[in-house]
Amino acid sequence: MNGFIDDKLIDHTVTRICEEKNTDLRHEALEGVRCVAGLWQASDGDSQDFTDFCVLHFAATEEDRAELFSRLEAVSEKLYGSALAVSVQLQWAVHVDQGKLLPVDDILSAWSPDAHLGDDLFANKLAFVIHLNFPYRPLELKLHDGGSWSRQSWAEARLGDMLNERAPASVLQDLSAAYAAAQSYITSYNVYPAALLDEGAATDFPADKRLLMHWNMRDEIKAQYAQPGGLRRQQLLAKVMERVVDGSIPLAAVDNPAHSWDPFAPCAGHEADRRYEHLHAIFKAQRGYDLWSPENPTHIARRFNVHREIPEKEVEHLFHELLGAPQLSATAKLLSSQLGRPLEAFDIWYRSFDQSSKPDEQSLDQLCRQRYPDARAYKADIPRILQVLGFDADTARWLSERIEVDQARGSGHAMPAAMRSEHVRLRTRVPSGGMDYKGFNIACHELGHNVEQVFSLHGIDQYFLAGVPNTAFTEAFAFVFQARDLLILGVDSVAREHNPLTAYWETCEIAAVALVDMEVWRWLYANPEAGSTELRQAVIDISRSVWNRWFAPAFGIKNSLLLGSYSHMIDSAMYLPDYPLGHIIAFQIEAAMKGQSVGDRMGSMCRLGRLAPGHWMQQALGTGLSVKPMLDAAAALAGR
Repeated sequence: MNGFIDDKLIDHTVTRICEEKNTDLRHEALEGVRCVAGLWQASDGDSQDFTDFCVLHFAATEEDRAELFSRLEAVSEKLYGSALAVSVQLQWAVHVDQGKLLPVDDILSAWSPDAHLGDDLFANKLAFVIHLNFPYRPLELKLHDGGSWSRQSWAEARLGDMLNERAPASVLQDLSAAYAAAQSYITSYNVYPAALLDEGAATDFPADKRLLMHWNMRDEIKAQYAQPGGLRRQQLLAKVMERVVDGSIPLAAVDNPAHSWDPFAPCAGHEADRRYEHLHAIFKAQRGYDLWSPENPTHIARRFNVHREIPEKEVEHLFHELLGAPQLSATAKLLSSQLGRPLEAFDIWYRSFDQSSKPDEQSLDQLCRQRYPDARAYKADIPRILQVLGFDADTARWLSERIEVDQARGSGHAMPAAMRSEHVRLRTRVPSGGMDYKGFNIACHELGHNVEQVFSLHGIDQYFLAGVPNTAFTEAFAFVFQARDLLILGVDSVAREHNPLTAYWETCEIAAVALVDMEVWRWLYANPEAGSTELRQAVIDISRSVWNRWFAPAFGIKNSLLLGSYSHMIDSAMYLPDYPLGHIIAFQIEAAMKGQSVGDRMGSMCRLGRLAPGHWMQQALGTGLSVKPMLDAAAALAGR
């Protein structure tokens, strides 16, 4: 705040507003003037300029306020929607596989077209108009009072969330460049398992198999449970993943089918710190942003208080409650009995507790390849898929017309839109021989995101409420779709009964991964001068520590590094807690939908929009966010 904007000037400004505009909205004027004062800088004008601006632009009647809101709504959709559309195009080559990457693609993907937008909107004072009339509402107020707000009040609060921090364009561009470089690194991090040696002998992995770290590596371990000799292949793949975490993987083995190596043998030419240099660059860029975020002065605080709107300690408590329950040891004992062997660390990825009949993955691969030879075939099948999930024909057509499908260079993702004239995009990896089952399963997950994105943008009544409360909620809908992949594929005639043990085990695994992510970022802030080598060792230590605290007693195995293997930790910076939150929410959504189809309920839930998480849960499901339903269901099957 400028030194001359003190309480006396604020009071003087509010008094002038009330007198000159003949309004009794003194409380509203005081809130708005204080909000503007917190962002006003010397370059914006002196004390007279400040007061004159506030008097001129305060909407002193409900009619003026409604007209201003409407004007800002139309402009914001076009402005932010266009900026996102340009970003999608700039990042196209990095995300979509339509030929080789060129050196210029790194430059294009690192450029953020809206990096200067905040600077521009403060310079021309539009940002101040917003904060004067629709001031920022702190998280505490949203959580305490939001349950009684109208949808219009919530939309106005979301408008007030915009431009709440005044970071310079150079800071935003540094962030964009750091994330883009990390994403480029991750999307090209493939391992060719046929190049692996086992005590000097060749392995029997297919020669054309290419596994993206970590997604395809993890899913290949899952698939090997049903295969003869699968245990040894799982052990090899898990060792590769641990060597990625500790940096001892040969650099020559990354994205190279010609380099043969034994994951259990010493080797030269390690990747060393390369993975962690990207995470460290993101941390440094976030530190630059911290200076411009006084209310939430760390990336950790912004992730929880701004992006999730669930306090960090509350999220951590949910994860501890889940992992600390006696159901974890009981489920581990049951799993060991089911597998007929002592548990291995990679058994955190086991997903077949129901033991129901399911075709082997090779037959599923064949079926998927026949049905989806390319991304266009998946796009053409979306109307049928949605009708299988219970959407009526008109709704299925309306949704599918707003979803485009692209061939992904990485594992796949869902790209939202920010204006209703744009389509959302599903990116999925389809090899030259057609989509395999792993790719199909991921595509079903991404389709869940896309359907949510269409409902909560194209089907919303208030633009500023577009979306869902936070990323965990869109992940929840993605998990709901992904769980019905065999129904979508036609293998199952009806949706399989939701298995509580599978849901619980999966949520425990990703909750522990999220705790690693959270603790790594705490370490970064506690050791801001440390370099990439120290960061690598910290990730190793934290991965082992989290494993030893929660899983070692149940598994009888210490010091596993697998919890540090997720690529999101490198290129998405504190995204991982959204996954276990998403699983918890998905479990509660599944319970609310029992006896109904996805198509019966999803639209009404998504159209609630971007309320605070607790208020959304109450309106959509009639309950708050809790792990108790999942723990109770797991206890009924595994015991305590």
